[in-house]
Amino acid sequence: MSIGIITDSTCDLNQEVLEKYEIEVIPLSVHFGEEEFQDGVDINPETFFKKLDQNKELPHTSRPAPALFMKKYKKMLQKHDQLLSIHVSAALSGTFESAKLAAREVAAEKITVLDSSTISLGLGMLVTLAAKLIEKDKKMDEVIKTIKKAKDNLYLYFTVKDLTFMEKGGRIGKASSFLGSIFSINPVISISTETGKVKPIAKVRGQHRAQDKIIEEIEEKIGDDKNIWFGFAHGDRESDLIDTKDKLIEMIKQDNNLNLKTFNSRISATLGCHVGPTVYAVIVLSGDFLV
Repeated sequence: MSIGIITDSTCDLNQEVLEKYEIEVIPLSVHFGEEEFQDGVDINPETFFKKLDQNKELPHTSRPAPALFMKKYKKMLQKHDQLLSIHVSAALSGTFESAKLAAREVAAEKITVLDSSTISLGLGMLVTLAAKLIEKDKKMDEVIKTIKKAKDNLYLYFTVKDLTFMEKGGRIGKASSFLGSIFSINPVISISTETGKVKPIAKVRGQHRAQDKIIEEIEEKIGDDKNIWFGFAHGDRESDLIDTKDKLIEMIKQDNNLNLKTFNSRISATLGCHVGPTVYAVIVLSGDFLV
């Protein structure tokens, strides 16, 4: 039985992976004043961050309309018997709800919609895992069971130097934003897959301490696992991210028996609206279920 897979533009997967596994993507919308762009369609990360630098007014985002999902679902069902639709955390976006509404209208018995409870390459890695399982001819219930297990072993950590964007989005208060800028506070933040919400981990002074905290958290979460997927994503902080990546991989590669896979990305325009250019994130998924 053929299973098609669909996600949204916050997954941060590169085109090579999307094409390899025939993953369909629904775009969220990004708004600069009166201008509207479809994320990944007519605006990409490079053009977004350039535009962000040139505009004084901060952009905002909107979820895809159910009609967009309905159109995509109907087209995919001409090729596939079932569809698996995995999306950005429902606690952070209405995308999941739009997908659910569309699935009920089109063919609820043929379309499974899952809340990833995460963002960026956290979502992208779950989608890739699902696609690899489908490639191995696993049935829908097996795929869903594994993805739910994977969520319990998925951890995403990020840090930002400029708190303006998170303050505007209501993730932190104005006072925290102001004080963070004055005292060079670099928060370390997680997205909890238990709640799908932003979860503060630590407030540290300076980017190197933020880096150390992220590495410390990930080392603890990995434990003795031998199968590890890492995701590395950033807005406009590639050099800081690469430094963190090199230190993290050097640390864990002391174990020669590791099965290690890495994902690298610049964050989507949608996510860039909410965290700004000074963000970088490290995501880890580990466990014997990885294929």
